[in-house]
Amino acid sequence: MKNQGFTLIELMVVVLIIGILSAIALPQYEMAVEKSRISEAMINAKAIVDASQRYFQANPNETTITNKNQIADVDLRGGTWNSAGTAYTTDLFVYQLGGAEGTVDVYRTDTGNVSSYIYKLWQKPDLSGNGGALKGCSTGNTDQETGEQMCKFFTGI
Repeated sequence: MKNQGFTLIELMVVVLIIGILSAIALPQYEMAVEKSRISEAMINAKAIVDASQRYFQANPNETTITNKNQIADVDLRGGTWNSAGTAYTTDLFVYQLGGAEGTVDVYRTDTGNVSSYIYKLWQKPDLSGNGGALKGCSTGNTDQETGEQMCKFFTGI
């Protein structure tokens, strides 16, 4: 009678192959997840900045945004505004209204380091009278390559 089954060597080879494949796939997966998180931050921040721009167009003498009531038409999901109306918080990010020129600072809340922003976005009115708006984006404590890509997305470069 012949015993059928896998030998120890065959099982070890299969486990080794699975280990190698997972070692290659896991970093790629983590990078894709991080990019999607950063995209979420940029989309929410851009919505706030765009609402700020609409406020500036409707109120040409104003130069600051200090409260969510000034940008009441912004539609954000997945978080809540603080009682002062100056910061919107989701599971991963805090979007802080910067006041002057419609700036929005985006902070990570899951890293333990919320003292430095990862993005600062602004879309301020062009006070020179040339019409249009001046857009800008700077990166703080973030992966520079991803940050530059996201800032290019925001500024339309």
